[in-house]
Amino acid sequence: MPAGGWKAPHNLRARPGVVAPVHRASSRTLGAALPFLAESGNPMAGAYIGPNLLSRSTFCFDPWEAYAAGVVRSHSMAIFGVKGSGKSVLAKALSTRLCRLGRKVAVPHDPNGEWTRVAAYVGGVTMRLGPGQAARINPLDPGPRRADVSGADWTQEVLQFQRTKVRAMVAILRNTTDLSEIEHTAIDLALEQVHRSNSTALVPMVWEALRNPESHIAEEIGAGGQMLAHTLRRVTVGDLADLMDRPSTVAFDANTPMLTVDTSGLLRASAETKALLRLTTTDWIERGTPAGPGQARLIVHEEAAVALLNEVAGGGNLVGRVSDEKTARHKRRSNCYLIHRINDFDALGDRGSALHAQALGLLADCDTRVNYAQHTGELERSSQVLGWNRTQTELVRKLRRGEGFWQIGPERVAKVRNDCTPGELAVFRTDGPGAAPQ
Repeated sequence: MPAGGWKAPHNLRARPGVVAPVHRASSRTLGAALPFLAESGNPMAGAYIGPNLLSRSTFCFDPWEAYAAGVVRSHSMAIFGVKGSGKSVLAKALSTRLCRLGRKVAVPHDPNGEWTRVAAYVGGVTMRLGPGQAARINPLDPGPRRADVSGADWTQEVLQFQRTKVRAMVAILRNTTDLSEIEHTAIDLALEQVHRSNSTALVPMVWEALRNPESHIAEEIGAGGQMLAHTLRRVTVGDLADLMDRPSTVAFDANTPMLTVDTSGLLRASAETKALLRLTTTDWIERGTPAGPGQARLIVHEEAAVALLNEVAGGGNLVGRVSDEKTARHKRRSNCYLIHRINDFDALGDRGSALHAQALGLLADCDTRVNYAQHTGELERSSQVLGWNRTQTELVRKLRRGEGFWQIGPERVAKVRNDCTPGELAVFRTDGPGAAPQ
């Protein structure tokens, strides 16, 4: 008898011939039949990222192209993933490839100095800030005056920027946004006093104006500025001195393909120092970027949740960040937030609180979300916040290193594997020379 038995009907010994039924349909039909897994079939323009493992097609992305095509409603994006999952490799691959398409990139806070060689890779520049470094940025530097703004309007715009900046600095130093009405007035009048005799405002000048106001100002505010002066003293002669108390020694170059700010020298600095410097560099980059069709800029925020946690100071700067996100698309600016896990946002406030709602609102303004491998215990919370169904949650659970689950706008999803050349990986990866490709 043959090993497979005799081929005869119903003898239960023949090898069954399994033939899958053939089904042919368009990508539009499949997208309706499998709405959470099937690609739409319409490729997006932009920088090449890697293969889409759901559709077996090439995946490209450019936030401005996606916005122009109506796929997303905002330029900004958030990338989630534990250390070593491929999150940083994606940020660097997307940044360098967008640079080669003519986009500009800035990294206002590089706590580990890992973006320095990435900037050099595309012909960009790196500025190092911290103790012992020559570069300084004046927190009250308003940036270059725009050509479409008159002298009087520019003066008012500068004053408004500096009022907001001084209040934000005080909020960080005090860890609260509570300023009395007299303190608000004291800041306004101190800045006006500084501008009457100086072309450039510095924090020490504001500190001195609060300590020793002009006679008519002293009559109006009394001792209302004294506590503010004690707060700002830390930046002038206290433990934060010598970092933000001088004129800017560097000018923002809007035409460089990539600008990174290496803050690795602040590794052991206080949370207030890091928050103040991050606030300063972010404002410096954003105000130095001119508006216009040729100035689309991706701003990469490393350790974004930690940064927000250090900057919120009771919610004041978080409110400012949410407000800025609302206008980012009109300024052709895309914020890219790198976040380890969704639960990091829960540290910004109790669930249900106004502060926590603002933090999640910032995430909601990112219409592109990319999720890399996460710890099993984080999946339930992530699915709640990001709106995954059971199939998508299971897909994220099974992601391998270097694979990301993309949510692009309200309708499109993709599972994309990072595709980098050996030369790129040598520049991008941060986990040692023996790391596996991501």
